[in-house]
Amino acid sequence: MTDARPLRAADVVVGCVTEDNAKYLGQALRLVQSIHWFGGELSASRIVVGCVDAIDPRARRALESYGTEVRIVPRFDARNPPSSRLRIFDELRDAPERHFLLLDCDTIVVQDPLPRLRRDVFHAKIAPFPTVTHEVFERLFARFGMELPAQTHVTGYTATPTIPYFNAGVMGIAADLAERLAPEWMRFNAIFAADRSLTAPCEKHMHQAALAMALASTKIPAAEMGMELNYQLNATHVPAPPGYAEIDPVIIHYHHLAGDDGLLLPCPFPRAQQRIDAFNARLRAERSRAMGLSRGETTAAAKRIAVVGMHRSGTSLAGRLLAAMGCYAGEEDDMPAPDVFNPTGYWERRDVWALDEEILAALDATWAEPARADLSSLDAAARETFVARAREIATSLDQHGAWMIKDPRMAILFPLWREALGDPLCVLVWREPAAVARSLAKRDGLPLILGLALWEEYTRAMLASTIGLRRVCISYEELVSQPLATAAKLSHTLDLPVPTEEELRSIVDPALDRHGAGEDDALLNGAQSELRDALRSGAALEWTSVPAIHAATRGALAAYMDRLREGAALRKERADLDALLGATFDSRSWKIGFGLTRRWRKVFPSDEPTVIDRHPERREGVGGAGGTVSAPPGRPGSSLRSE
Repeated sequence: MTDARPLRAADVVVGCVTEDNAKYLGQALRLVQSIHWFGGELSASRIVVGCVDAIDPRARRALESYGTEVRIVPRFDARNPPSSRLRIFDELRDAPERHFLLLDCDTIVVQDPLPRLRRDVFHAKIAPFPTVTHEVFERLFARFGMELPAQTHVTGYTATPTIPYFNAGVMGIAADLAERLAPEWMRFNAIFAADRSLTAPCEKHMHQAALAMALASTKIPAAEMGMELNYQLNATHVPAPPGYAEIDPVIIHYHHLAGDDGLLLPCPFPRAQQRIDAFNARLRAERSRAMGLSRGETTAAAKRIAVVGMHRSGTSLAGRLLAAMGCYAGEEDDMPAPDVFNPTGYWERRDVWALDEEILAALDATWAEPARADLSSLDAAARETFVARAREIATSLDQHGAWMIKDPRMAILFPLWREALGDPLCVLVWREPAAVARSLAKRDGLPLILGLALWEEYTRAMLASTIGLRRVCISYEELVSQPLATAAKLSHTLDLPVPTEEELRSIVDPALDRHGAGEDDALLNGAQSELRDALRSGAALEWTSVPAIHAATRGALAAYMDRLREGAALRKERADLDALLGATFDSRSWKIGFGLTRRWRKVFPSDEPTVIDRHPERREGVGGAGGTVSAPPGRPGSSLRSE
């Protein structure tokens, strides 16, 4: 008869086995913390953590601070590392509790699982993929003279028919059933480790194959666990099962998806992300308390964030999103108004923009001439002055807690800002290069090839100047298409709250992406394609050095900008001469002299042209001559904001 009574805390002991290294010990501690913070009644259950061969004393103290019982257990078989988790059965053999909840250390509990656990069966989730194929099972069962179970289940992700083949990361089992199952599971594990060919080509999952064999051998009752009890995050490379995103997890199996800081990484499933956000927030709060800081002090602490990226790459949209996440950017009067090129505003401070312009002017450079923006050419006094002014801006903003500054020019001037800001958090923003080039062509009349060269210069500078800082890299395309996931990614690194979906919809308008990559990708050279691919994959953030732009690419851009400079200089010279000529024609002395000359020529005619003959536009108004010539218009877009 089925025992439908719900399990209580006193009925259950939680077991976990970990390795003695920082990664797995950190996982075990997260698991224990999650049970205490979010496990509901389960938080009152006993927790036993076994560590293989030894344990770092600091990790032992951390685990024991939560009331955890720490045991040293021997390795089961080095040829089959996952099998060491079987040692937990030895540790729980004489437990007073009559039910075991066995968890991998790369899981966290985010709700009370006790109401959902079965008391009278082996309870686990069917594997998400057929990682041990049916052909392998046919061979194994024949090899051991056992009857092959029917394919009464389907794998969770691929819906492939399968025998009872369970994921071993989360399991519930009654103590009396464990006494029957554990010896057989150990036996098959030992056999498969000694002869890996038995489970080939699926030997990586021999531990789970051994579990399926043991369940068939012992014939103990088994039931399939709901996905909420073993909610897997590491399969985003394939489509999730229908309804998966709507599941509210109870136990999250995050696998490797945690940062070096111990916080869980963002996931694409909204309800799971809410649970992750809650866990990360609690972890941060606990760490703050451990440092002797109150919540108010933590909130008020200055957090310096620099948004760095190429012009027309979406730094303004990123700035707007950060502002919605509680990041101070400035008052309305501190920033330029929106315009046709940035309808939602620039989100950059005038004082930051003005300082960057002064630095570029001191280098005889413009935003479109990154090769000239060589900060090493500044003399020591000028550099010290610029750093001091940047530091003053930062100090004035510290009173606002978390704050940000952004200006695309910072991408090529960031070494100076880095000196002023100390150890800022960096949000690197990039956009598909062809889209940037087309946007520059529309706004500034810049040829596409040279727009790509500018994109490459800025992007390489952005990556090189932020090496060693805590940084997060986001793409404009992802921000527009996946605003929630992008906000969660920023939240993970910057420790800022994620806006609501309604707020995100008001911030991110997909219609603003008016310059998609298109066919102009064919214009990229090999180095630009490699750089773009490294940004897409995330590999660019792992570079310890950034290759410089090719000399020919830089040379082409520099030559074009030199021609523009020469043209501008000639236009200015003509304008100056025209202004001088106009002033001359307007002068009283010239008009008197011209009147006398005209009368003289009536007496002594001459074929030589007069000044008025050479400048017919001056005829009107100057004793019949006068007037001025307007300076020709500047280069299109030269006076526009750059983002």
